[in-house]
Amino acid sequence: MIKKRLILLFLVMVSIITLFAGCGESEEFETFPWVWGSANDPSGERTTAAGEIGVFAENGGYTWWTNMLAFRHVGTKDQTYLSYVDEEGNMCLASYNHETKEYAYFKLAQHEIDDHNSAGVMVLPDGRLLAVYTRHNKDKLIRWRISKKPEDITSFGEEQSVSSKNYITYAQLHRISDTEYRIIYRYAMKSWATRVYNCETDKWTNEYVWFTEGLKRQYYMWTQEDREEGKFNIFMTGHPNNGPDQNIRYGYFTADGSIYTTGGKYVGDMDEELTIHKPDPRDFDIVYEAKEGEHTRLYDVSFMGEKVGVLYGVHQDGELNSKYYYAYYDETAKAWVNNYVCESGEALVSANMYFGGMSFDKKNMQNLYVTRCVDGISRLEKWTTTDYGATWTTTLIEEAPDGVDLLRPLIPYNAHEDFDVLYMKGNYPSYIGYDTNIMYYAD
Repeated sequence: MIKKRLILLFLVMVSIITLFAGCGESEEFETFPWVWGSANDPSGERTTAAGEIGVFAENGGYTWWTNMLAFRHVGTKDQTYLSYVDEEGNMCLASYNHETKEYAYFKLAQHEIDDHNSAGVMVLPDGRLLAVYTRHNKDKLIRWRISKKPEDITSFGEEQSVSSKNYITYAQLHRISDTEYRIIYRYAMKSWATRVYNCETDKWTNEYVWFTEGLKRQYYMWTQEDREEGKFNIFMTGHPNNGPDQNIRYGYFTADGSIYTTGGKYVGDMDEELTIHKPDPRDFDIVYEAKEGEHTRLYDVSFMGEKVGVLYGVHQDGELNSKYYYAYYDETAKAWVNNYVCESGEALVSANMYFGGMSFDKKNMQNLYVTRCVDGISRLEKWTTTDYGATWTTTLIEEAPDGVDLLRPLIPYNAHEDFDVLYMKGNYPSYIGYDTNIMYYAD
């Protein structure tokens, strides 16, 4: 009897330790409450001056199709984190401590030089960092590593991996519960798949291919948290060079994996093996209907905005210029409103139709950071509206020297006033060969 009681007591103690240890490893750390989407912490004392421009990370680049790339987390430390790929193909992390003014850097893994390989990073309940990454259609593995200590990128546990059934890319990571993180990723170029990571068990659910472009061409989507808890907005379009469906389309999914389009029309379920009909682009409503000869490119989706919004570009066959647009859903009119922003100027990489691009301020969707070429000179600008894009005011932030590119403005989640926007600066001839630094601007 005494032996049985001791065994029972031991099992209870193990359960308690596991409960309070956070996710993954057994070492006990303080746990932090989950905040839907992202916290909105006030900035502490600034360590940068208003208008300051500087280098956050040297010799690096990133693509927009990975999430989260840049964010600020306030726990026992107040730090901003960045994921990127350096010029030697290392998947890297950087962090900046807003109290000590110290930077830290770490190399997660090394593969080919390709800025599409950057990791999606999020914070676990105990403050440790989860980094999830894929290569750019080079293999069938989802890889992940977890930092050994909370809020510390200088040491990580061993790399682990789980296999997909096809070649994959673009890790878009979203937290869906206290202990679960859903990854959305492109599968076999034309499809998108998902699985869920549980940080308590350190395991992934089965893979489900929940979307397929029936016209069998490359297809892109960008997923982002809505203001409504448990809702994730999706915007999608075909590849700007060869995609047969160039319309910008909209849908959303919920934390449990249910998929909808505008007005709550049910489309399917991410977590079911759909054999009769997988959702394809034509199941989702059109935001912008492309005209004959037009090509589109997604840039950003509003984050927890007061309206559902998207930024995109449109260019014509044979043209190296494009037009930037801001669209949002008007709940009263039950319609999408598409407002012109400005011209992009000449493409930085014409073969891929890469333009400078633009992004929403994640704390105010009526502020944009825009990169474009004016008279052949690359510029970073802040564009502000009070009527969701009907009218604009513009502020020039930086004008680069001749031959220097400014591109891909990236606004950290929960941004500190030290870093309102990050962006790439340097020479960018290709996503597999670039000479750029990652800069910051403090507004």
